[in-house]
Amino acid sequence: MLEKDQEQVTSEMKNDEPTIDQETRQSRLSRSTAKRGRTSKAADDERSALQRILRGVGGAFKRYGSYGLAMLKSPSRAINQAETLRMKYAWISIVLFSVFFALGNYVQLKASKTRLLGFGIHYSFGDAFLKVSVFTLILLTLMMLTVWVLGKYMLKGNISLKEVIMKFGAALVPVLVLSILWLVFAMLNIPYVTVMLSVMMFFGLQLIAVVLFRSIHSEHEAMRGDLMYAGWVFLLVELVIIALLWSIVGEYLIPSLVPVRFG
Repeated sequence: MLEKDQEQVTSEMKNDEPTIDQETRQSRLSRSTAKRGRTSKAADDERSALQRILRGVGGAFKRYGSYGLAMLKSPSRAINQAETLRMKYAWISIVLFSVFFALGNYVQLKASKTRLLGFGIHYSFGDAFLKVSVFTLILLTLMMLTVWVLGKYMLKGNISLKEVIMKFGAALVPVLVLSILWLVFAMLNIPYVTVMLSVMMFFGLQLIAVVLFRSIHSEHEAMRGDLMYAGWVFLLVELVIIALLWSIVGEYLIPSLVPVRFG
């Protein structure tokens, strides 16, 4: 009788104990639940990171838009207000101008059936766009260095290179708008407008130098030198730079800028 009771107790304990299959199933369920939790958390983290990036990009566009509007309202006045000048926004303007100018030039090359020198259709996008954008960026950088050197040593103005870059980038905003319009009308293939915008962009860059020289001469107590001669030297240096880089100018810029007929 005692032996039967012991066997019954033993059998009940065995029934109460989970089998190996049950343990394996439970373990798999636990791992699956944990994996789903980790996956859900990773997805949430990715969404949060993406939202933060989008908010940051949107905020950056908004801040640069406010900066650009302030420059467009009165460029010559804004460059003399220290609180409106920002180094990063100046470089953004410089890079954006290089990009839009290169894009517009490429579109002009592709639509150059009304141009004098070449049709441009044999230029790949990467080849034409990269070379012209790098050329434009180099040209603008050398222009800023020239303004600083002439302002500091010819006009004897107490101005730093950083200040010249900030002012140049701020004054470049109206010319940046012209480059965007140039791209739009190049896509529409309207040579009347693109030629006028090309001339306006070129003279706009010269006006930037004049405005900066005037600012240096008036605000930094320039002791000697003449504004007119500083402007002539600046133009001479700019033409020398273009001459040194004529292989790019003659191959990629002239064919897109010189009109032969309209319509």
